[in-house]
Amino acid sequence: MASFCLTAAYRTIDRVLHLIAWIGAFTMIGLMLIVVYDVLTRYFGFGKVPGVNSTMMQESQYWAHTVIFSLVIGFGYVRQVHVRIDLVTSSLARRTRLLLELTGCLLFLMPFSLVGAFYCFGYARQSYVNGEISASTIGLSNLWILKSMLVVMFILLFLAGLSQVLKCVEGLRGTLPATQVDKLVGGGH
Repeated sequence: MASFCLTAAYRTIDRVLHLIAWIGAFTMIGLMLIVVYDVLTRYFGFGKVPGVNSTMMQESQYWAHTVIFSLVIGFGYVRQVHVRIDLVTSSLARRTRLLLELTGCLLFLMPFSLVGAFYCFGYARQSYVNGEISASTIGLSNLWILKSMLVVMFILLFLAGLSQVLKCVEGLRGTLPATQVDKLVGGGH
């Protein structure tokens, strides 16, 4: 019964991270449109939408990059697209790799994510309270929205760590299929 609960929990977390990553992926379309619009209006003389200037377009690009990165990082972690030193860990036993992953998530990733979310929340809150705007007089306002994406990023990273911890526990109990263990801790490439 406990195994079913762990499996259901990490699968739910992974589905949520996948859904949020899709939202981030669709932000790529927005980023491409912003870049195309900016290039067409700046270099090819196309007319601009009233009230929208090049500075806003350039700032919108780094806003979109921030949103994309923040929304896909959790899914990227559970899909193992981060850097992993397989050269060192590939010679270790599967159980040792599971313990190493579990320890890394519990001692480093999850606490770091909580600390990051805590401090970034204060950072975004202060931006909201101060009504922070772009350093450029013709740039974007409401920078607190951009800074809030850092909080979202750390929360998603924490959830990814939690998913990995649950999978490691399943792996250590022997209830996670070997192919999934390889995906979890590397070595299945």
